[in-house]
Amino acid sequence: MSQDGSPKDIHTYGRLASYVRSRAWLFVIAIFAFLAASAGEVFFAQILGSVVDSFNLNPTVTEGATSRFLWLPDYFLKFGLPLTIAFSLMIGVAATVRAIGTVLGEFLLSRVSFHVVHTIRCELHARLLVLPSFYFDSNKQGALSNRLTDTTSKLRDTVTDVQKILLQDGGKLIFMLGYMFVINLYLTLLFLALAPVVAIIVRVVSKRFRTISTNIQTSMGEVTHVGQESVNFFKTIRAFGGTSHQDRKFQNASEQNRKQHLKLVATKAVSAQFIQLLAALAIAILVGILFIDQVSAGMTPGQLLTYVGLAGALINPIKTLSDVNARIQIGLAAATEIFDQIDMDAETDRGTENLTRTRGEIRFENVSFQYASMSRLSLQDVSLDIHAGETFALVGSTGSGKTTLMEMLVRFYEPDEGEILIDGTPIRSYSKESLRRQIALVSQEVFLFNDTLRSNIALGELKDASEERILDAIQRSRVGEFIDRLPQGLNTIVGDRGSNLSQGERQRVLIARAILKDAPILIFDEATSALDAESEALIQTALTEVMQNRTTLVVAHRLSTIENADTIAVMEKGKIVEVGSHSELLAQAGRYAFLRKTQFGEDLGRTTESTVPS
Repeated sequence: MSQDGSPKDIHTYGRLASYVRSRAWLFVIAIFAFLAASAGEVFFAQILGSVVDSFNLNPTVTEGATSRFLWLPDYFLKFGLPLTIAFSLMIGVAATVRAIGTVLGEFLLSRVSFHVVHTIRCELHARLLVLPSFYFDSNKQGALSNRLTDTTSKLRDTVTDVQKILLQDGGKLIFMLGYMFVINLYLTLLFLALAPVVAIIVRVVSKRFRTISTNIQTSMGEVTHVGQESVNFFKTIRAFGGTSHQDRKFQNASEQNRKQHLKLVATKAVSAQFIQLLAALAIAILVGILFIDQVSAGMTPGQLLTYVGLAGALINPIKTLSDVNARIQIGLAAATEIFDQIDMDAETDRGTENLTRTRGEIRFENVSFQYASMSRLSLQDVSLDIHAGETFALVGSTGSGKTTLMEMLVRFYEPDEGEILIDGTPIRSYSKESLRRQIALVSQEVFLFNDTLRSNIALGELKDASEERILDAIQRSRVGEFIDRLPQGLNTIVGDRGSNLSQGERQRVLIARAILKDAPILIFDEATSALDAESEALIQTALTEVMQNRTTLVVAHRLSTIENADTIAVMEKGKIVEVGSHSELLAQAGRYAFLRKTQFGEDLGRTTESTVPS
């Protein structure tokens, strides 16, 4: 990763600044507001010096006295007001300008910053929806979620809070030093002699800030990831006595995050105090020099007071500005991580043909595939012919490649070798959007959104389905069996991940969604895995009806699902080892017969339901 001042950092900051363009007019107004506030603060200090000098004048300001009040507006001096009233008015104006400028500047910059965070967060989320499947395989869910929340929020420091400091405190520094130059040029140049030392400190410290900031992002992602595990799998953790282990895991992740934050605070505190110490040393030298008659000659008592006051007031903006580098490095580390994800290539789709209503004829020709994180092939030279309208079942042990084969058909992944064809045309020729419209998928991941039951059934492009079609899907999937007990029927919120429904009820909702889609190709990946015998009986008739005149691919879990399939393929270690009907495979006395024997025991004639290893 690039470090302080590198071209990549400059590019990253410029890219962040580009998000401000649509609110540029607010940003410009904020700049002027902060500059006015800074001028008001310096004006306030100058008035105090003028008050001291005023004791050498008559109680009423005369026209000739104007030149004695360097930088005071003539407006207050033309009316011959008593000095007490004139100074009171000037102090009131200075304080008012400072207050209005500060409030207006902070409010406008806040509007700009929240707009930037909102825009980038939405852009990041939109990119997340189109990234290829392998990106999710290689990144932890906690890290991805953390980028949308904590990491994105850190950009606010870099985009506008830094600008606020630079404008507000930088403006004070400029105006204060400017007026100090007016009072005594050479003395102020001496004061600035320490600037190169400060610059060196900032440059050295910035590299450490960047490293620590990057570590904080990583450790925070781990905290989020472990926390999500605890929330999502709390039943499993408790059932297997894993609470202590999970608690230690979270404590370790949080402890790492705590240490990184402490390092950042310590580095920031040491560098800031060292810079302030240098500034205080410079001020101490200035005060000592002011006692030299040759240096202070020509300065009025009021100017001396103003000069020392301004020099002392410089401590606060210098302190604040010394923190800017830490904020910039934190923000740049966050921005780099976010832009790396935004710049990731979306899921590629070179298909140009529009697949309308497919016949459902599917062919796998010598398909091989390997996940990037795996050391062996997940699919090896797989060839299959699936006829239009038939029910085709896949069975095999865990990790044999059944689900991977189905995901290849939906083009979540692309073959490393070989070809997949639908109706005789390679599926890579079809656009992914049109291809996926032809496929209804019921996956083994039973996940519902925290929305109404209706929205979970009529999901995405199905949202415009008629009420009649929705009710038909509900009836055929047997979802209607439990709707009556829900407090608001179809409009009931099902809870996070469908927590208000049982596992079997959630599975039936997914099947209702597939029925509503009415696609010519159906994929049931362990579709009845979560159902007990009674629940399965409720939907088995509906599934049989839905499968009519459609090509149906079933990843087998229960024999009641696959015994009636037209064709059954047995997979082992990414290869097809057997293909045939239920009776044909039993007659071969091969792998399928062994799985059946394992399930049912020695008596192959039994029909007791159990689970095929999958």
